[in-house]
Amino acid sequence: MLLSARGACGAVAAWMRRRPFWAGCLLIASGAEIALTPVIGTGVIIHTGVGGYAAFLLGSFLGAMGAGLWFVPEQRFVLAVLAVMAALSAFVLSNLGGFLLGSLLAIGGASLGFAWMPREPRQED
Repeated sequence: MLLSARGACGAVAAWMRRRPFWAGCLLIASGAEIALTPVIGTGVIIHTGVGGYAAFLLGSFLGAMGAGLWFVPEQRFVLAVLAVMAALSAFVLSNLGGFLLGSLLAIGGASLGFAWMPREPRQED
């Protein structure tokens, strides 16, 4: 049983190495933060309105872009550009982009996704 757990951990680690994993994590976290800002009872947000709907849509979109980086890493350039545009839109449309934290996480995650390059297989002589 211990051997199979090690094999599973190795498989997950290999899967993480083959894609921009942390960029996707940051985008999903930023999407959750932006989408949940109008819902949580902080006492700062009086009513939802258009900003709340925009937050739900943009948060869901950023989460989808993060999942896209995980499952379709070949499209990382397009996904990263769309994520930056959504983060900047969230800054304007939804409570300063989740009180600025969500937009900054999204821009950081999109930057990591844009800069990520797959590793070339090693050539043995």
